[in-house]
Amino acid sequence: MPLTPDDDRFLARLFNNLNPDEPLLPGDARYEPVYERPGCVDPMAELSRKIRRSETESTILLSACQGAGKTTELNRLRKDLDSSGYFVLYADAIQYINPALPITISDFLIALAGAFSDALAEKAIDIAGESYWTRLCNWLTKTNLELQEIATKLDADPVKAGILLKLELKSSPSFRQRLVDALSDRIGGMRDDVALFFEDGYKAIQRQRPDTQVVFIFDSLEKIQGSRFHWNPAIRSVQRLFTNHRAMLSIPYLHMVYTVPPWLKFLPNGLDMEVIPAVRTCHHDEARTRCEEGIAALASLVHKRLGEGGALRLFGPNHTAAVDQLILVSGGHFRDLLRLFPEIVLMIDELPATQKTFDRAIAEVRSSFLPIAVDDAVWLDRITRERASPLPTGTDQDISRLTRFLDSRIILYLRNGEDWHDIHPMVRDEVSRIAAAYPADTQP
Repeated sequence: MPLTPDDDRFLARLFNNLNPDEPLLPGDARYEPVYERPGCVDPMAELSRKIRRSETESTILLSACQGAGKTTELNRLRKDLDSSGYFVLYADAIQYINPALPITISDFLIALAGAFSDALAEKAIDIAGESYWTRLCNWLTKTNLELQEIATKLDADPVKAGILLKLELKSSPSFRQRLVDALSDRIGGMRDDVALFFEDGYKAIQRQRPDTQVVFIFDSLEKIQGSRFHWNPAIRSVQRLFTNHRAMLSIPYLHMVYTVPPWLKFLPNGLDMEVIPAVRTCHHDEARTRCEEGIAALASLVHKRLGEGGALRLFGPNHTAAVDQLILVSGGHFRDLLRLFPEIVLMIDELPATQKTFDRAIAEVRSSFLPIAVDDAVWLDRITRERASPLPTGTDQDISRLTRFLDSRIILYLRNGEDWHDIHPMVRDEVSRIAAAYPADTQP
């Protein structure tokens, strides 16, 4: 039976409610507190406890695979801390750093202080009428660095020069490299200048909000992955930043929250960090028995997105089984679960949806994970069988693989009292099939 105009309006509403890339704000009726349910580990609660029990300052690393709901959960954390009296500042690192290029400690310190300065301005906190960008231009002038592109503007208008400097740092690799080279023997002095700016910012906050603890969330550092020309250098630069320069990431008087790539946790002697897991749809046993708590949490999420009566209208009398099927094939990953529904809405030509439409939608989403190279399949099959650490060595090749597969969600990170890993259900059988056909000693 052809779709009616009312059916089309219903499907259009669902399509808009099911955007897998849209982070939700606190109070959104579509938000489901999945991690607050019994049996589901709540990483934001653990992060909040670290802040509350650290008294005046702390340095916290947070991560998640892409599409795991990190931004939505950070929004929840910000609201929780704000309602508890904390002064919370937030900045997106990608507004200050080019994610396609390797990052140095000087890049990072400039971006961090500049982002803090801009976040203060958004909250109407004034530091003697001076932004960090203006202060940086003055500091560079005093150190006699040769920055030809902004030299004349530094003398004429420090404010405009600061704006230009901010733009150049992100958009001009050659300018960045000259600045990095010029700062190579001045990192200690630069770190002191950055620390002083943060201290001045903290004091400015205290003048308006005495005895208030300050939290600064510097988001999106996990997106520094390089380009195809800078893949390994970018990954190694992030590793150096958070291992060799960890002490420089701590800022006196502030609780600092950095979002970082999840693979940092799985390196040999990995960093202490909080990783947002996928929601468990199965237990960590040989048969992968169903995890009813996780499935129920995701079912509630789906029903909130579909609206009252939406599942029945979309899937018919067997809507419970239909939602269950999609949850299991998603592997408990928010983005992949939500990707399935728009595909169904776009493909549907009658209500309720048929199994044929289900199969086409699943095949469409699965295609985004394929093809899988033979050597990758053999590497992944070990995780399928052992569900152990996905990083057998710390070589560039293994780190690059892990980065790719965590970002593409082929490897899922899960927790139930212990960390474990699995391969996404959409490709698990394909990985095993390829690995069986090409054992490690017979690969082409």
